Amino acid sequence: MQVGFPGEDAKTCLNCGTSLVGHYCHSCGQSSHIHRTLGAWWHDFSHGVLHIEGQVWRTMAMLVTRPGELTRRYIAGERRRFLSPLALYLFSVFLLYVAYSVLGGFGTFHPPGTQDAAMELRAEVAKVDQRIAGIDRERTAAVATGRNTATLDAERAKLVEQKRSIDFTAMALGGGAETGSGHGEHQEQVITGWKSLDAKIAHAIRDPEFLLFKMEANGYKFSWALILLSMPFMRLFFLWKRGLAMFDHAVFVTYSLSFVSLLMVVMILWTKLAHLNGVALLMLAFPVHLFLQIRGAYHLGVISGLLMTLIVSVMAATVLLIWIIGLLALGIAH
Repeated sequence: MQVGFPGEDAKTCLNCGTSLVGHYCHSCGQSSHIHRTLGAWWHDFSHGVLHIEGQVWRTMAMLVTRPGELTRRYIAGERRRFLSPLALYLFSVFLLYVAYSVLGGFGTFHPPGTQDAAMELRAEVAKVDQRIAGIDRERTAAVATGRNTATLDAERAKLVEQKRSIDFTAMALGGGAETGSGHGEHQEQVITGWKSLDAKIAHAIRDPEFLLFKMEANGYKFSWALILLSMPFMRLFFLWKRGLAMFDHAVFVTYSLSFVSLLMVVMILWTKLAHLNGVALLMLAFPVHLFLQIRGAYHLGVISGLLMTLIVSVMAATVLLIWIIGLLALGIAH
């Protein structure tokens, strides 16, 4: 194959071998003028960075100010001018990951005083243990004298259930379960009746911080699942509108989620870096943005746009709940 040297124009494309007509290959688009200098490398690097930045800032500006027009124009075919929805989503999720990792979220997982509350609950468990032991002594005496023990058995069962409930709450607060009544009621927590699952749930309750860490890690890995979960709902909600494809809904959902990720980055910077109040007001940007995007992307009027914004907002909350439940299940299972 022909080899290009600095400043030399090749006769055939060095990338795909196609005969050249002009300075660019009509098959793959590569230039016929091939450089092999350090200056050329730096030129390619700076051009690539500036070109990507141009796409990013142009797309982000329209995403904030004219989201409906951005969605519509990308669907219509303006693919080179704007950053693709998936690329922008990955970029925004990366920014969110960096912001969250460096500055943290919006609050602590445990409120102050939970350990004290757990200690009080363990003290309550000890009192219940004493009452159970007293009932056991009364029952032994009743059996010895031939008296009916049904009332004592019912009271004891009620106390055992109360103890399990208190233990479960203590574990949720990080206090663990350290007491036992000597009859095996407290050796294992029965939550679902499925022994292996109960053990994993009990472990998650004893160490909720680790569970939260696993949910966060899985959240970044499976953030794309929000797109897949949302698309069928969007398809269902817009069955009445002709000419729409699943691709159109995918573009809409991905751009919308990109805005939400960027909004969360702003909220983290707002509270953790700038230490400003009123972060709740920033959350109002989501329904406003959603209304503008829906109305512009799907060519809706004001009334129909408001109605669909309400419907899609409920859908978004539902999808988020399903996603969080999935992360919780993954965190408990592994």
